[in-house]
Amino acid sequence: MLATLLALTLATPAGLLPGSSPAIVSPTPQPATLTAVRHRPVHHRKVAPKIPHLHAWMCIHSHEAPNWTIANAPYYGGLQMDLGFQRTYGTAYFRTKGTANHWTPAQQMLAAERAWRARGFSPWPNTARMCGLRT
Repeated sequence: MLATLLALTLATPAGLLPGSSPAIVSPTPQPATLTAVRHRPVHHRKVAPKIPHLHAWMCIHSHEAPNWTIANAPYYGGLQMDLGFQRTYGTAYFRTKGTANHWTPAQQMLAAERAWRARGFSPWPNTARMCGLRT
C-alpha cells in the first residue's frame, strides 16, 4: 500500500489529490520585450530666415567688403558694421558670438534689416547710392 501511495504521489502534480481536477492556473507573467521599430530617418533641414532686402544687402556687401568674415577695425563683417551698430541691432549675436565677422551672413543681414526698419539704408550712404537704393 505504501508503494502504491508513493507511486501515486509522484505521478500527480504537486498540490493535487488523487481524483481531483486540476485548477486553472494563469501563466506566470513574463517581462515585456521591446521590439525595435525602424523608422525612416528624418532629415531636419535648417531653413534660412527670410531676408526681405536680400538683393540690396548683397549689393552693399559687394561694395563694402571682399568677404563676410573681414575684421578691419573699427568695421566688421560683410556689411562693415561698427561696434555701436552691432550692439544696437545685433545684440544677441554680439553677446554670443562677438563681432560681426563671427556671425553668419544671414545673421549680419538680419541685424542690417533691424537697422533698416529704423534708419533705412543711411548707415551705408555711398554704397546704397551705388546700388540704386534710397537712403
